[in-house]
Amino acid sequence: MTPYEIFWLFGIPAAIFSWYHIIRHTFDYILPQGELPPGPMPRIIFSIAARKSSPIIMAPINSIKKSCREAGFSNYEIKLVIDEPGDNIDGVETIVVPRDFHILSRFKARALHYALRYLPDSKLVWTLHLDEDALVTPQCVVSIVRYINGGGNPVANGPSIFPFSGNLLTFYAEAQRQWTFYWLQDQLTSSTVHWLNGSNLLIRSDIEHQVGWDFINCFISEDSRFGYEATKKLGHIFGWHGGLTIENPPGTVGGLLKQRTRWFFGSILNLRYVPKGRLPRRLYSITVWLNGLVLTLFFFVLILGVYHEPWFAPFFVVQGFLVVSVFWLARYEIGVYQNLRFSNMHWAKKALLYLGIIPLAPIIDLLCTLPTVLALIKRPKTFEITAK
Repeated sequence: MTPYEIFWLFGIPAAIFSWYHIIRHTFDYILPQGELPPGPMPRIIFSIAARKSSPIIMAPINSIKKSCREAGFSNYEIKLVIDEPGDNIDGVETIVVPRDFHILSRFKARALHYALRYLPDSKLVWTLHLDEDALVTPQCVVSIVRYINGGGNPVANGPSIFPFSGNLLTFYAEAQRQWTFYWLQDQLTSSTVHWLNGSNLLIRSDIEHQVGWDFINCFISEDSRFGYEATKKLGHIFGWHGGLTIENPPGTVGGLLKQRTRWFFGSILNLRYVPKGRLPRRLYSITVWLNGLVLTLFFFVLILGVYHEPWFAPFFVVQGFLVVSVFWLARYEIGVYQNLRFSNMHWAKKALLYLGIIPLAPIIDLLCTLPTVLALIKRPKTFEITAK
């Protein structure tokens, strides 16, 4: 068996799992908006965490106000959690984390733990945690209210899409990882959490108080760490609220590489805290991520020297390679579809974006898997916000 075959076969279970998650949630990943349910409305706090108040913050704040107004929902408030004091924003409670506030966690987790002082410890109050670029949609508001009134579990994520914002490579990189949201949906509906998405994360306030954000050895990937600690303390408490947020891809390729490097290292850092029953698949998924870099490099070897080096058996050169390519590119196209689904872009430009991924897919895979090695060579030591 050739080296390429060994690495390729190692990744087959992951590929099968990815398509299983996609097919299973093809029709319920992003549901139509619908109407607000009858009865008393829950109290929802929209919480935005950022280093400081800046003009970019106004976009998510305005989206919250606009979406709640369009959905006919008024029982909400907006909190901005920041490290540096700034100007007051109308209709927003600003929480400034003091410099002398110290706990085991650092950076975002530290800020979120401090913000608990301003959060009621109540089963009647829910918090939707958002990144500073996340736009809330009317569908998100309605879906969350329906989820809560329907008795949904107290910790839940929803889908996020990343429309084209000018950088072709980072747009395709977000399309490449879109399938992981399908897996996240499966994880949460079965409460077998391997990670959480820190934005568009809905938590009932009494649960957030009970678990907290004060974790040893936590300076990145605090969202997944919260999921692990919540699992250990409370068991099967997760769900999928289905509310859509619209976010931005990284603004530059350099930002993309740093972001993925932080994610990969955070996955390794959190391994010791993963619930034991989830550890085998978590280890496998991390290894497959690293294996993806090897397969991508083999792809370029295949193009440049397949007939000069005995690295590939004849079957994998032709039939096997074609089959893999079809499924590989189809997963990309699904990501492009979701990220363009709510865009007002002209159909011709959308068509070009669908076609453009075909020649660029190997480069995008390289950008998304190279951080696995970068994280091992030089570990991140701080939390760097990704410019978008």
